[in-house]
Amino acid sequence: MYIKNALIFLLFVFPNIGSSQIKIDDVGDGWKFKVDSALSLIQKTDPENYTIITTYCKSVEFIISDRSTTKLPSTIAISTGDMKIGSINNIAAILIHESWHLKINKEKIKMEDDLEELMCYTKEYGFICKLPSVEDWLFKNTINQIIYYQSRLREKNK
Repeated sequence: MYIKNALIFLLFVFPNIGSSQIKIDDVGDGWKFKVDSALSLIQKTDPENYTIITTYCKSVEFIISDRSTTKLPSTIAISTGDMKIGSINNIAAILIHESWHLKINKEKIKMEDDLEELMCYTKEYGFICKLPSVEDWLFKNTINQIIYYQSRLREKNK
């Protein structure tokens, strides 16, 4: 009886214990743990973006590619290239970026591709600015992508 009550208490206090909201493929090499670590970092650092991820992403998988992407309607596919970098900050930024693509799709928000990318990189930038320490290359890459998509949009709107 005491064990049953203790289990009920734990499930009430920690509703996510024993069942993850997001299914993460376990392919070895500690990648599942790294994605879990990135999700924990987001949850602590940026609860708003954590809510976006847990609302719109149902699974995370890994793909042989240089670029991470989404698989509609609710999967984030992290590239092997990104995983081999080994940066939890980068994985977290990818999860935020790609979850915004999932949100835009799910909410049927119509916008041109360059504007969508700009918005997703802007959300990513907002997150990495909250981190106490972030790799220079990640910060610079995000800024460069924002500048790139801003310039593309300016060119189109001339």
